[in-house]
Amino acid sequence: MSNASYFSHHHQLLTALYQHCVKQLPFCDDRASEVDIEFLETLKALSEATSSSDRFEQQGQSIICRIVTHYQHITPSVNRDLFWFFGGECLHYMADEELTLYQQLDEKLYEAGNEAVDYTALKASIFQLH
Repeated sequence: MSNASYFSHHHQLLTALYQHCVKQLPFCDDRASEVDIEFLETLKALSEATSSSDRFEQQGQSIICRIVTHYQHITPSVNRDLFWFFGGECLHYMADEELTLYQQLDEKLYEAGNEAVDYTALKASIFQLH
């Protein structure tokens, strides 16, 4: 899987997360705080990014961790791929078994090099989602 495809997959997950969040409290309420508005603006900017960078990764880690710590009602809607994708502090919210499976997935993606890989099928195979 190319880096562009890998980024594209996670970009779609970020976009879906943003679209979900705008419909949730406190974000859909006119009384949302400045902190809530800033959070949503940062998530929107991430969902509109066209490539990864150090700043993108840092903001992504921050957003995912803030969801877990401040917006627990949204946490179940965050695709686990995003925790792995952003890494860092996000990994603290993943079980050891889950980390092992994502490491296996990354190894298979690395072995594939630039070959076209069906990420969803490969993940389903490793995570035994069949």
